[in-house]
Amino acid sequence: MAFYNGTLFEIDRKEMLRYAGMNPKGKDFPKEAVDSAIQEALALAEPRGIWQVLPYSPSEGRIEGNPPLMLEGESIRRHLSNSWSVAVLAVTVGDEIERTSDACFKAGDYVRGLLLDAAATTAVEHLADQVDRLIQKEAEKDGQKTVWRFSPGYGDWPVTQQKGFCRLIRAEEIGIHVTDHSMLFPRKSVSAIIGISQCTQPPAPAKCRTCSLVTCPFRH
Repeated sequence: MAFYNGTLFEIDRKEMLRYAGMNPKGKDFPKEAVDSAIQEALALAEPRGIWQVLPYSPSEGRIEGNPPLMLEGESIRRHLSNSWSVAVLAVTVGDEIERTSDACFKAGDYVRGLLLDAAATTAVEHLADQVDRLIQKEAEKDGQKTVWRFSPGYGDWPVTQQKGFCRLIRAEEIGIHVTDHSMLFPRKSVSAIIGISQCTQPPAPAKCRTCSLVTCPFRH
C-alpha cells in the first residue's frame, strides 16, 4: 500500500467554471471572485491519496485483495479484459472546503459557495490525475501499459460496489468513508481502478463519455 501526499499548486480555471455550470471564459463571474475562490480552495485543500497494485483475474472478474472483490457489470469487466493486475486508488481533498462552501450557502453568499464547490471538484480530479501518472510511470518501469481509470458508477459498474472497493483500498486510512447510499465522504473524493497490461491500450476518451448519466449538465 502506498500513500500519496500530493501538492496542489493551481486549479484549472476553465475546468472549474465548467463544473460551476458557467461560461468557460468566466464572463458570468467577476474575475476577482474566481481568483479568490481558487486561492481559498488551494489554502483549504488537504490532498491525500492511497493506492496499491493487486493481481486480477480477467476471466473471473476478481481482484485478488484481502478480501477478494468480484467486479459486477459488463463495462468494467470488458474494460479490464486484457489486464492481469490492477492499481486501485482513492484520493481526497478533505472536507474543509465543503464545510466552508456549505457555510457560504447558508449565509446567502451563493457565488462564493458555488465557486468553492467547483474549485474543490476540479482539485480532486487533478489529484486523481497525479496518482494516475505516478501509477503509469511505475508500470512503465516493468514494460507494462495502463488502461485509463474507471470508477464505481461508470457505465454499468454499480456504485453499490463502492463500499467493498474502498475496503479493498483501505480508503479509511486517508479519511475516506462510504455512506449507506454508497457515496464517498468527504464528498470531494475519488476512487478508481486502473488496469495494467502488456497490451498497447487505446487513449482515454473524454471523461464524460464514460458516464452513463447522459442528462448531466457537465457532460461535454
